[in-house]
Amino acid sequence: MAWNITWRKPHKKKYGYLKRSYRVNGRVKTDEIYIGPDEVATKILADLATRELVDETDITYSGEAVLEKIADSLNFEDILIKYTGDERASRALKNVIILMTLFKESKRRLFLKRLDKSILKNSTDITYLGEVYELMDLVYKCLGDIMYDMLKNAIKQHNISLKYLLVDATRFKVYKDGETGLIKFGYSAQKRRDIPQVNLVLGVNEQQIPFFVSAHPGNTPDVTMFGDFLKTMRSKYRILNDSARHKIIIMDQGNVNEETIRYLRWLVRYNFHFLSMVRSSSVGRFAKNLDKLEIDLIYTREITKNKETRIYGKLVEAEVYGRVSHVLVCYNPDVKQTKNNSLDRRVEIVKQKVSSLNKKGGSLDGKCEVVNSLIAKHSLKRAMEVIKNEEDEAIKLAVNEEDLDSRRKKFGFFALFTHCDMTPVEMIKVYKSRDLVEKGFQELNTDFSVCPIRHSEDRRIETHTIFKIYGYFLVSILRAILKDGGVEHSFRELLHTIKSGRSVVGYYEHELCKEQHLHVNRQTNMWHRHQQPQRQTPRQQRQPHRRRRAQRLRSQSRAGHGSLRSSQ
Repeated sequence: MAWNITWRKPHKKKYGYLKRSYRVNGRVKTDEIYIGPDEVATKILADLATRELVDETDITYSGEAVLEKIADSLNFEDILIKYTGDERASRALKNVIILMTLFKESKRRLFLKRLDKSILKNSTDITYLGEVYELMDLVYKCLGDIMYDMLKNAIKQHNISLKYLLVDATRFKVYKDGETGLIKFGYSAQKRRDIPQVNLVLGVNEQQIPFFVSAHPGNTPDVTMFGDFLKTMRSKYRILNDSARHKIIIMDQGNVNEETIRYLRWLVRYNFHFLSMVRSSSVGRFAKNLDKLEIDLIYTREITKNKETRIYGKLVEAEVYGRVSHVLVCYNPDVKQTKNNSLDRRVEIVKQKVSSLNKKGGSLDGKCEVVNSLIAKHSLKRAMEVIKNEEDEAIKLAVNEEDLDSRRKKFGFFALFTHCDMTPVEMIKVYKSRDLVEKGFQELNTDFSVCPIRHSEDRRIETHTIFKIYGYFLVSILRAILKDGGVEHSFRELLHTIKSGRSVVGYYEHELCKEQHLHVNRQTNMWHRHQQPQRQTPRQQRQPHRRRRAQRLRSQSRAGHGSLRSSQ
């Protein structure tokens, strides 16, 4: 039972007591500890708040408790028991996944450091570090089934939206020297082929709750990954096939080719729809005959209080990859202005480089090589050519204005195409919703820290990745529950909030408390969200320096004027 502080004034003096009440056989019993007059009692209370305790342990309690409640609402432990057949192992796995969600640390550190200070310690029966990896191996072959059972229970227990299922793929780097069955050198977002990676297919709803996840070797093409996704959906995820009204696969232009589109059109028979962006090199043929005055406003988004971005669009019928499709030609004037400014800046950089090289000595071949390298860097090969002038011992720059003008005419335009009947507003809205999947990948890379992956065996790399998705699932369920209650958090804010509750527990020693073994649970670092120090932008960080510099200049100016007046 908790002790309460009680003050008494029997003889015009203030005396402090620690008091607690409890019941024994229905009768109320009371214990008291006298802690002295006002001055002594105040000092003891201050010691209770600040002094190091005997056998002191720093525990985080709110994060584990909250996520454990969410996991229990999904019967997560029972699901694990179903596939492992071991209650002890299932409870330990559940606790490990919760700790992996809260802390960006290796499993070695989680086991050796975090678990020892966690309230999950007593319910986690793991005797040695290697047992963590053995437990991971128990569920390796049924990771997808566990995810599906979690989803079924979540739909039964919580308000989960099934209006849209948005699917996309990404890649995670793995720091290994060579390839394995899962780790392959693939084509990364950084346009590099020398990075070992794992491919991941993720499906989320509009609440950003993951519905589906699967890992693939790093060199697996998108067509193969989406094919495996379809087979899994048809064979296992019946609840999504029956309940999700729209299953939409959204493709970026980087993944679009004739083979991929042919496969996506084949998926229509299974009630899968697709929406894809046309490659930028092909947008010109749709936009060349389009009058900007004829297109309607289809999308607006406020950027700042006094600024918003607008997208105009017109739906046309055109042939795309051998079949007539619905093509939405869109125009964004803000993007046009930004790209025009960027092009002018790149052209000017090359011109200034040529001018500076002509003022210096050196061989013409060396100068041409430097300028050609700069032209290639700024993607201006078709618009610029370097010419050597042997007589003047200088180089000249020939600019193809027609090429630059043709580029400027395409700036601001992009096109979307699909096979299904959708209005322009619906098409742009659905395409913009792809940000939900992209945000999910971003959260996995940052707040949930899928990388770095500190495993060498394929099965453990895949299990580690899917365990992170399980944690992402638990936090997204909590986030959806809070949003239904009118409280909105980003994933980062929510993780910080549930981790910020901490306690120091231990025993307080004092001569007045010799007969009572006084156990203390002291809360620390209980920051309210609005009391957290706000992160400053680089401009705000520079403000104090600017103010000090301005004050210094003003003081110097006053000193100068003073001496000037005195001399006059």
